[in-house]
Amino acid sequence: MTLKDFQRLIKRNWILLLAIPIVTAASVYYFTLSQDKEYKSDTIIYTGIASGYRVTGKDDGNKLDGGAENAFDNLTTLINSREIKEEVALHLLARHLMLKEPDPRYIDAKTYDRLQELVPADLKQKLVGSSLNETVTKIRNYYNTNNNNPIYRIINSDDPVYSIYALSNIAPSRIGKSDLLWLEYTSNSPIISSQTLSILTDVFMNKHADVFTGQSQSVVSYFDESTQQAHNRLQAAEQKLAEFNKTHNIADYDRDFELTASENQKNLDKQNDLEMQQAGALSSLRSVEQRLRLRGGSNLQGQQIITQRNQLANLTNQITELEGLNNPANNARIANLKKEVTRVSNRMESTLNSYVPGISTSSLPNDYIANTILVEDLKSKLSLLKRQQSATAEAYNKLVPLAAESRRLKRELEVAEKEYLAQMDGLKQSRLTQQNVQISSQLKVVDPPNTPTSPVKSTTMMLVLFGFFGTLLLTTAGIIAADMLDGSLRKPSTAAKLTNFPVLGVLPETTGVKGKLLPDVNRAKEQFARQLLLKYHKNKESDAPYVVGVLSSLAGEGKSSVCNTLATSLNSMGIDTLTLLPESHANQVASEENVSFYSPLHGVTPGITVADLAGPHVFNYSIIIIEFPAVLENAYPVSLLQHLDLILVTVNAKRTWQQADKTIFENIQEVTKAPIEVVLNSVSPEFVEEFAGARVKPTNDDGYMPSNVPKKLDHREERAALNS
Repeated sequence: MTLKDFQRLIKRNWILLLAIPIVTAASVYYFTLSQDKEYKSDTIIYTGIASGYRVTGKDDGNKLDGGAENAFDNLTTLINSREIKEEVALHLLARHLMLKEPDPRYIDAKTYDRLQELVPADLKQKLVGSSLNETVTKIRNYYNTNNNNPIYRIINSDDPVYSIYALSNIAPSRIGKSDLLWLEYTSNSPIISSQTLSILTDVFMNKHADVFTGQSQSVVSYFDESTQQAHNRLQAAEQKLAEFNKTHNIADYDRDFELTASENQKNLDKQNDLEMQQAGALSSLRSVEQRLRLRGGSNLQGQQIITQRNQLANLTNQITELEGLNNPANNARIANLKKEVTRVSNRMESTLNSYVPGISTSSLPNDYIANTILVEDLKSKLSLLKRQQSATAEAYNKLVPLAAESRRLKRELEVAEKEYLAQMDGLKQSRLTQQNVQISSQLKVVDPPNTPTSPVKSTTMMLVLFGFFGTLLLTTAGIIAADMLDGSLRKPSTAAKLTNFPVLGVLPETTGVKGKLLPDVNRAKEQFARQLLLKYHKNKESDAPYVVGVLSSLAGEGKSSVCNTLATSLNSMGIDTLTLLPESHANQVASEENVSFYSPLHGVTPGITVADLAGPHVFNYSIIIIEFPAVLENAYPVSLLQHLDLILVTVNAKRTWQQADKTIFENIQEVTKAPIEVVLNSVSPEFVEEFAGARVKPTNDDGYMPSNVPKKLDHREERAALNS
């Protein structure tokens, strides 16, 4: 579609393009006049999400990981939740039901009167309690009884005050990147807007605290229970280990085992040393005894020596026993025993001197006594050490089989202790987090809801403009779409494209045409006649008449108009023209000199000529125009097709070109040598310019025409020009 086609389309449908948008805009304006005025109230809540203080004394990283955005999304989702809206609606309804008359602080008179109609007096008496909380509880319980009670219907209706639908106007949003949450609400009453926001902030903050505190409390409860269980397991493990130590008389198994093993080894080493010392002392004693025997001491085994030796052995054994006890209280007794040893040694020395003559001058008695005392001392120590070693070995052998059980019990105790410490750490962290949540969940209203004094600016004009221009665009789009989908022939270029025949002329639609379009209609008719006249002079080869057949597929296509237009124009130009019409038109057309009638059935006979149908007087005319019956509906003079010089197919511009049309004229084209061209009838005058060209406007006020535009010739001059 070209710009010119678009202009024509708009010009043709301008009434529709104006009527629909104007009616739409007027309807929008009319229906918006009855709408209630809207009042908007807002409030600001401080959340502390992004930069609020924590128990830990530092930021928790919300800014970096996007946690602040998620937290604000949670807040807005919670505000827009159905549960919050239901709770706000119930609180608002409870507060208003408790009023006995309109109170400008809470409700206006119009809303109060409407509420009395919504809630019957008997139901109101049943729901109103002594306090606001009691009233809210009663209304909530009644609301939850079923889904068909009056309160449920009000909450879930489109009521402008008490419904969830009305509370959908609540709009929460974050202010920039701050910690502030902005809430606004729009209703038909300034008091209701303010009251609704006030109730919303209370309900929302309580619900927010419950949600977040509940989350942390569940975590704390989990760690409390887990810590108690871990503590019980730790006590059980400690009890098992204590009973194990008590049963086996063990203070600390690892320490006892280490000490016992070390003492056992030390006793073994000490025993080896004492045995070696004892062996050396015995060897020395035997050597001294041998020397004494060589000196004549044959009575060393006498009763007195043996008695004294036994006394020394007994005293030495007692000293060793007492010294092994390491008790300071035995020091005095040890000293006395040592004195007794000295006395016994002196007596033994005297006895030896009496037994061995001359021995007093040597060291043998002293050596004998010293070695005897040493042997007895080592013997006593070795005996004591063996007893100690036996006890140590017994304790060691008792501890060895208990090693595996002790390790298992200690391992259980260690695992239980680690688990308990881990649970304690988790409990500590969860309690710290709970404190953080309690602090961060304490929202604060920094800008209370205001009571608006003026309504929100009306959007009526915007809606009117939107309705006007919206329907204008839609209507224009619809007209363009309808024009593009229109399959009719409409204009000469479309007709030539669809029929595959050239367009010789157009006959504009004259119904309702007036003013500036009348000259275009006349120009189209004149141009049509001139085109035919050019065909006539171009193809005239003899004195025989130029025969033109006017055909159409269907009746009512305008063949008679075409014939009449051509005949009138040609006769006015001085060209003798005969119009030959079917005999069925005899009652419709007045008999004239240049009009004759024929029988189409007679023309079916082979070899029939125009003279046979109309008489020999046809040779007196220069052009003969023959109107054929509708070729798809009636019998037509087929024999005349071979005698035609030109075939004009008349087609109504308002209809489509069908396959039947295409087929019939392709068949006709095969049996005639005459060219076939189209005459488009009932064309819109706006398309005449496409065929006849645009009119040239005068260049000055006196009507002077430029020299390159030929002046209009009269018919005789035009005919003379064509003949020349």
